Amino acid sequence: MTLTQSERKAETRQRLLAAAAELFATRGIDGVSVDAVADAAGRTSGAVYAHFGSKHGLLLAVLDEWTHTLLTALSAEVAAGGSPADQLAAVWDNVGRAPDGSGRNRVLLELELWLRAARDPEAARVLQARETEARKRSARQLERWVAVAGCDPVTEPFGLAILVKALLVGLAMQDRIEPGGVDRSLAVRGLAALLGLTPDTATPPDTAGHRHTTQQTGA
Repeated sequence: MTLTQSERKAETRQRLLAAAAELFATRGIDGVSVDAVADAAGRTSGAVYAHFGSKHGLLLAVLDEWTHTLLTALSAEVAAGGSPADQLAAVWDNVGRAPDGSGRNRVLLELELWLRAARDPEAARVLQARETEARKRSARQLERWVAVAGCDPVTEPFGLAILVKALLVGLAMQDRIEPGGVDRSLAVRGLAALLGLTPDTATPPDTAGHRHTTQQTGA
């Protein structure tokens, strides 16, 4: 079947985003060139500039794509119903253990961006603005979720958004270093503690097929 011009453009854009996401996460932002992304996607460097303007534009597009995909998946999980613990398990599954590996790559890219921001004031300003908007969106979603679940979180929605992300990123990074080392039920209990769920409501769902371990950290 012959693709239309708009379909070919959309396909090229998705191929470039997928290649960039994998390379940025595995090699680091500075270790990836526009040419490398183009080669991995089977396209030319001109296609990168045509779609994204620059390597920086490509990076931001990767983040936007991941955020949109994640929010769509989480919204679908919540809409499907189930207990609060079921929904928290779905959050961990999508963020920490996305079956296609995107969740783990996103965690690596998050850390890459934090390192860049810590060393580059201009990058810090861009990241701060994006983080503030992301936290506002997360805070609104958490506020609605808390109202439906009837729980008593440890702090107000904006602060809660910061804590939830910190927990998810931290656990996902530990699981990246030691695959399977973070038990699913542990992630659920951690999220439940922040959200103030009662012990009976926060009972983790069936974790068959997931590794159960006693976690120890160096902290």
